[in-house]
Amino acid sequence: MAKMINCKHCGQEIAASAKVCPHCGGKNKKPFYKKWWFWVLVVLVLLIGAGSNGSKNTDTKKVGEVETADKKEESKSAGTETASTEAKETEAKEAKTEYHVGDILEDGNMRIVYVSSGDYHEDNEYMQPQDGKKYIYAKFEFENISDSKDASVSFYSFECYADGYACDMHYGNDESLSATLSAGRTTSGILVFEVPIDAKEIEIEYTTNMFTSDKIKFIYDGEKDSGYTPKTNTAASADAYSVGSIVESSKMNVTYISCEKDTSYSQFSEPKSGYHYITCTFEFENVGDSDQGVTYYDFDCYADGVNCEQAYWRDDGISATLSAGRKTKGTVTYMVPDNATTVEVEYVANFWTSNRVVFTVEE
Repeated sequence: MAKMINCKHCGQEIAASAKVCPHCGGKNKKPFYKKWWFWVLVVLVLLIGAGSNGSKNTDTKKVGEVETADKKEESKSAGTETASTEAKETEAKEAKTEYHVGDILEDGNMRIVYVSSGDYHEDNEYMQPQDGKKYIYAKFEFENISDSKDASVSFYSFECYADGYACDMHYGNDESLSATLSAGRTTSGILVFEVPIDAKEIEIEYTTNMFTSDKIKFIYDGEKDSGYTPKTNTAASADAYSVGSIVESSKMNVTYISCEKDTSYSQFSEPKSGYHYITCTFEFENVGDSDQGVTYYDFDCYADGVNCEQAYWRDDGISATLSAGRKTKGTVTYMVPDNATTVEVEYVANFWTSNRVVFTVEE
């Protein structure tokens, strides 16, 4: 007997292999994390990240705390910071093992802000918590503070414990905290967990390096908001390519064919309030001597420096393995804020060197 699941759009029972619900027409795309190549990619990312993110910098600040380099220098010149005081402060920072809403810390190439926490309310009637339990959320912002290297974060690196017992993660929210960030880019999102209503202590652990099991512990603070304003950067990249450009390399030539606001979505894939979809079309030509692959997972989009969610409801998403001399054409689609000033799409030309090609979004 075929395995059955519930449609995530209408709740009707459908075959697990069904890509489209026969009852409502909604797409039930198999999550990319269930595909073999995703886990190969994860292992490769972690192997690279083991060196860059392995050592923790526990220099912690609170949201709203401002201390410029000039102030530090002035303080030192006035003699208000003695060697013994600095030693005590350093020791206190190194001893810190738990972080609360409002804390800002750095780990390897990542700057992490614990923005807020609270109860999470699920609108979908088919995805409610079990009796005696509730959903809670924690919101974070991650910024890649390196000069040139990519950095990644995934909600799979987080675990939650209520009074010491592991809790299930809830995947229904539309603010996923998963992204690969190029240098200077940011992403924000929430993690949602199902916990007992009467839990006394809830902790969220972030595994920074799976090979060393290094973890950062965040304490769930109930309904609390730090008031932190998400970081944005409206400056356009100086080397960005516009529609009509052809980017040549020794292996792949990329033609930026078009970019436009996309309204071809269905009622089951409507953008969030205050957002809209943009779709960019590219052509790739293999000009090398061996096979070359390209997929929409090689692309990222940033609106004012903040990572945008990719959409997969189009049928012409770019994905192909090309033999020498062959071509392919396809699209990438993203949900971007209506009020964004600068939107750019980046193509990862070389995964190992973080070499990226930037394209300007022109709607």
